[in-house]
Formats: sequence, C-alpha cells, structure tokens
Amino acid sequence: MLKKIIVILAFFPLLAQAQNTFKVVIKDSETKEKLIGASAYIKTLKLGATTDTSGTLVINKIPNGEYEIVFSYIGYEKSEKEISFPLSKQPIEILLKSESGELADVIVTSTRTNSRIEDIPIRVEVIGEEEVKEKPSNISKILLESPSIQVQQTSATNGNVSIRLQGLDGKYTQILKDGFPLYGGFAQGLSIMQIPPLDLKQVEIIKGSASSLYGSDAIAGIINLISKQPQQKRELTFLFNQTSLQGNNADAYFSKRWNKFGLTFLSANSFQSAVDVNKDNFSDLPKTQTFNIAPTFFYFIDSSTTLRFGLNGTTDNRIGGDMQVISNKTDSLHKYFEENISNRLSSQIKFDKKFEHGKSFTFKNSVSYFNRTINQSNSTFKGTQISSYSEASYIFSMRNHQFVTGVNFITENFSEDSSKSHQQRNYNYNTTGIFLQDDWKPTEKFSLQAGLRTDYQNQFGLFVLPRLAVKYKFTNVFYVRVGSGFGYKVPTIFSTASEQNGINTIQPLSSSIKAEKSIGFNIDFNYKLIIGEASITFNQSFFATQINNPLVLDTFNFTNKNLPILTAGFESNMRYRLDEFQIFAAYSFIDAQRKYDASQSFIPLTPQHKLNVDIIFEEEQNYSVAFEAFYLSSMFRDNDTKTNDYYTFGIIFQKHIKQFSIITSCENIFDIRQTRFENMIIPPTSTPTFRQVYAPLDGRVFSLALRIKL
Repeated sequence: MLKKIIVILAFFPLLAQAQNTFKVVIKDSETKEKLIGASAYIKTLKLGATTDTSGTLVINKIPNGEYEIVFSYIGYEKSEKEISFPLSKQPIEILLKSESGELADVIVTSTRTNSRIEDIPIRVEVIGEEEVKEKPSNISKILLESPSIQVQQTSATNGNVSIRLQGLDGKYTQILKDGFPLYGGFAQGLSIMQIPPLDLKQVEIIKGSASSLYGSDAIAGIINLISKQPQQKRELTFLFNQTSLQGNNADAYFSKRWNKFGLTFLSANSFQSAVDVNKDNFSDLPKTQTFNIAPTFFYFIDSSTTLRFGLNGTTDNRIGGDMQVISNKTDSLHKYFEENISNRLSSQIKFDKKFEHGKSFTFKNSVSYFNRTINQSNSTFKGTQISSYSEASYIFSMRNHQFVTGVNFITENFSEDSSKSHQQRNYNYNTTGIFLQDDWKPTEKFSLQAGLRTDYQNQFGLFVLPRLAVKYKFTNVFYVRVGSGFGYKVPTIFSTASEQNGINTIQPLSSSIKAEKSIGFNIDFNYKLIIGEASITFNQSFFATQINNPLVLDTFNFTNKNLPILTAGFESNMRYRLDEFQIFAAYSFIDAQRKYDASQSFIPLTPQHKLNVDIIFEEEQNYSVAFEAFYLSSMFRDNDTKTNDYYTFGIIFQKHIKQFSIITSCENIFDIRQTRFENMIIPPTSTPTFRQVYAPLDGRVFSLALRIKL
C-alpha cells in the first residue's frame, strides 16, 4: 500500500503538468483590431472558448500533445493550426482574414444555426454587401437579379410591388428583418418599397417551403434582410442619390461599439415627383415622400452575452393617378387619384447568451404597428394592424448533432375604420408554435437537417409541419442537396388580387374558409471547376410546390377551391470568376398552373422563361463596372390575354476615391416600357380602369449617387 502511494505521488507532478492552459489573442489581419466573440475549438478534445472584450480567450485542461485548433469569426475566413503542448510562450496571436467573395465563406442565419453556407443542406442564396451597395434606392432592385424571383408591380398608379418566388403570389413569401417577421398580413402592402438598404450586411433567400422554420406565410420561401452589427471601428456613411425621373434619396448610417455598448443608427429619406413618362396624363411614377429612422442599441454584458434593442419608424405618403388631380386642378373629367398614407412603428428586442460546448439561448420579441389609409376619388379605406412576435430558442450539441428547439407566440390584430369602407373585416389571430431542428453530420460527406414545427392557430386549428433536407458531397467539387417540407397560409383578404381590384370591393371572409396547405420539393446539383486561376461554379436546381385549398378571389369574395395550385420548374446558374472579372448567368423555367380553372389554367403574370446575365469587372478599392441584362418571356393575364416578351439592359459604374464613392447607372438603356406595347388606361378618364402591369412603366432611368464614408 505504501509503495502505491509513493508511485502516485511520484507521478502527480507529471499529471499536473500535462493539463495545459492555452491563451490566445485573435485580431483582424489587416487592421490588427481585436475581435470580440471569435472562437477557438479543439475538435478531438471537444474543448472551445470565445474571446472576451480584450480579444483574448483561454482554454484549460489541455493534455500534452499536438492538436488541430480551428479559429473562426463571423465574416472572417476560418484558420486551422497544428499546435503542440506544452507551449513555451503565451499568449500567442492569431490573425484572421476578412472573408473573400467566395460563397463558401458566407455565414447565414436564416436556418437559425449561424452556419457557413457550404455546411448546410438547405439551399440559401446570399446577396452580399457589395452587391447591395450597387442598388442604393430600394430592396426590390436588388432582388431582381435572383432567378425565379419576380418583382411584380400591383398597381399602375401607386407603384406598389409584391415579391413572387417560383411563380407563386407575393402573399406566400415571408419577408424578415434579422429573423423578425415585421411585414406580414395587412402590413405587406408597401413593405418592400419602404426598406432602405444602407444598413444591410446581406440578403438571404430560401426558395421553397420554409414554414417549418418560420410558420405561416412562408410557402414560397423567405427573404431575410440581415443588418450590420456595430464594430469597434466607427462607420459613418452618407448616401445621396438623384435620378433622371425626379427621384432622390438622402440616407445616413452610423455604427460604433464602445467596449460594452454599441449603437447603429439609420436615417433614410426618399422623394419622388409624379412623372408621366408616356404623356397620357396619368402618372407612371407616383408622387412619394418616405421617411425612415431606425436606432438600435447594443449592450455587450460580457463576452458571451448580448442584449439588443431597436426601433424602426417609417412614414410613407404617395399619390398617383390623373396628373391634373395631383397638381390640384380637379374638374368633372379629371378627378381620378389614388393616395396611400402609411405609418409603421416597430420595436425589436433580442437577448443572446452563449455557453460552453456550443450551447446558446436566444430570446427575441418584436411589436409592430402599421396604419394605412387609401383615398380614391370614389372611396376611402383605413385600417390598422398591431402584431407581435415572441420566440425563445435553445441550441445544443450531442455528438454529431446540433439541435435547435424553441417556442414562439405570434399575434396579429387587424381593425378597419368601418365608417369609411362600411365593411366589417376585422380579425384577431393568435398562433402558438413549437419547433425542433436537428442538424446531423455523421461524416464529412453526408449531412442532414430535419425539422418539425407544430403550430396551433386560434381560428384555423392545428398544423404539423415536417421538413427534411439532405446533402451529400461526392467530391470536394461536386455535391447534391434534396429537400421537402410542408407549409400553410392563414387566410386574410390581403393579396395582390385585392390590391388590383380595390380593397373596398372585397367582402369579409366567410366562416367556411379554410387555411391553405402546401407541400414543396427541391433538388439541386452543384459543381465547381478550377481552370488555372479561374473558377466556374454551376448550380442546377429543380422545384415543385402544390398548394391545396387555394384561397382565390371570385369577383368580390374569397373562396377555397377544391383543386390545387401547382408550380414546377428549374433554375440554372453559372458563375465564372478570374481575378477581378466575373460573369454570372441564370435561367429559370416556371410552369405555374391553377388546376381549379380548366379554361384558364395559367397563373397570371408568370413568365415561363427568365434569363439574366451580369458581367462585372472590379479593381478593389478603385473602380468597378457592371453590365446587366434581363429577358422575360411573354405571359398570360386574366381574361386570357397574352403579353409581349421583353428584355432590358443596364450598366453601373462605381469609382472609389478615398472616403468617396461615385455610383452612376443607366437602367433599361433601350427604354423598354409597357406603354410602348399598349395603352394602360381603359376609359373613361374620370373613372378609369387599368391593365395589369407586366413590364416597366418608368422606362430608361439614369441615376447618380454619392457615398461618403468617414
């Protein structure tokens, strides 16, 4: 017994010495700025830590030996280093490079796991910050470049648009801001035109059913707008934009972190004069005044805990119609107008807490107020929507699984001023949801994401929404993803059809109305080819969505149809990159049918063919030139009328001079307009109706923007 004690005591100093402490400082490779919240992880030991406010992290209890340590930070390239213990000198310094333009370096948040885009089995398209900067006016211009996305103008007079994914109506696309659903229901009406892009880091797009991730409204997919976060290096940017059609923007963005506190502040203001491009005495661009202010406050409680609180306020006034009415020269013949007055105020609060071993807890809440008044020559409508979104989620890992589980509660209350419309169309919806997501990666080649959401809606009952996505990596340059999921849409009277027909003509929903339900499927193939210093990436995807119990407007009443809506098609994407030179080409084919209508089975305003090409040359920190071209095939409208096909071309030039950037562009160089093909106005002038919009109304537009970054 005594000998055993002596042996243990003899080896005790060696055992103690074998438990090493690893201390490291992580910095930006160019600015040498310390990175707060960067991480280091030793996979074989399952040990990791994140840097504190001094950019330092410590990992304890590391045995002697050689280990591969992965250093990472959102927005930076991963660094993997072999380090032997014990170390002779500490702390060591690790420099991380800011991420390049390669797709694999992008971090996406829309799947709730903050994963690298190359690691997830769901196809997520990302529009990066540099691409966002090219379109300083509004988000709709940015989204145009994605295949199978159609920016559909729903009114010839007020300029309102909806975003359609894969041939489906805009009501099936959910628009998020940092994961908050602020633009649904009644509030979707003018949302995309009111969102300024100056504070955006990137735009993430998931096409196909995403209801298991975010619930109702995401049958066609989601568009998630991701804001910039404050850094220790101050950002102060001013943007001024002027167009040849009497439109201008004046925006400002500020961002700064002071140790434990951070602030971002956005002020965006746009003005557009009423313009009659084709000289028919009706506005092709409405008179618009939009003001947006959005302060967001950050409190970094410690290196692993963050509290964020933001406010967003927007007021938007627009009037279109007879140009004499807009100029206050009304008479018995010239009296038609449509005026939209909308006000939006929302709050967002988010609490994040990170724990050891990749565990984290998030709570977030938003409350949104939206009020809109529509004044026309013979009617008035006024409605208010108050909605809220609350969610608590927890992320944890077990072996090769990363789980996300949580609950959320959504409220949506709509009320209208019945003294103006003489209708009773109020509703009060509450939805409670529970969700579980499992990201499983058993091997380097195979990964799976399985999700299950159960929602209980106070008016329409229980919805069970499973989703499955699989990725298999055949080689380092070729992989395949397959996915399928269920979705649903809670009925409301607000849709593209309501906007086009006039909201005051729509009757209240009957008690027999049912929720729309969907199932979607997608598969895509991805290949990357390296030829010398050039790279070519290919993506070929196929998709199909079926919507059962579709809610359809029959003259003045919404009804459920007993046969489905079915859309199917494919996308082909190619990107060629050689140093500063890039070519991006995309083609989409969509077969969108409403099976309930045998005589007119087409879905109106859905082109079967869309082709877009971008050619870009960029000399970093100096200048860039981009040429873009779009082609849309002919499409059907209601009443079986077929449209012309059309194409547009544009060019954008950017020049950087120290803190200044000058952006000049010409959109629609050859002045392609629907009014060149046909008259938009159906008489009489005093009470006109309008043809459905399928092509641009504004035509050729020159713009000049000045960005000042101090």
